[in-house]
Amino acid sequence: MAEMEAGSTFGAAEVEAAVVTSTAAPNVPTTLPTCVELPSFEAARTLAENRYSCLVVMQHRRHIALPPRFLNRKRTGICAQLDAELRRYSDSFQGVPVAYDDIKITKELGDIIDDIGAIHLDIEATFVVFQPKPGKKLMGIINKVAPSHIGCLVHECFNASIPKPDHITTEEWKNFGFQIGIRLVFKVLHFDSDSAGVFCIRGKLCKNSLG
Repeated sequence: MAEMEAGSTFGAAEVEAAVVTSTAAPNVPTTLPTCVELPSFEAARTLAENRYSCLVVMQHRRHIALPPRFLNRKRTGICAQLDAELRRYSDSFQGVPVAYDDIKITKELGDIIDDIGAIHLDIEATFVVFQPKPGKKLMGIINKVAPSHIGCLVHECFNASIPKPDHITTEEWKNFGFQIGIRLVFKVLHFDSDSAGVFCIRGKLCKNSLG
């Protein structure tokens, strides 16, 4: 499959050349969903090996406060907390955890602090973390073409917005031929999360086609 790359400012002829050599991804519906379920740990670890994935595999230690109802089901309680934090930006990860595996409780017994009923544990696990830092390149599949921007779905989960360059007119933008289902490589400008930790990416088009 041909791909389009995005990142530095470019002219109309360069954009058009990149689009003409591109083809829609196979088995991609004409209207793509804004998000689907997260990949499994094995799938995420495989994706991390790909160029332009911005996925990192790391060991991470963290503190967990388990409600008393998980006293005899510690692993279930730990997984429930970790699952709730997936696809949410985390300062400790400097990114978004998307999958985890190989959970280890670092000591046999947990702690109860003062009169608080929670059981405090330290755990270590292997995480796959999405870290699209500014200046890095990402690959996504176009799922929206608008007069002002292109929408992309990254790893079938994260939404990215690539605005129309100011020096390109709306009519030129319309005639470039961006299509839903095309794979696009773009440069990350910045990423942000809202109060709920939901992640969004803003990107910038590049001039060279990888196809």
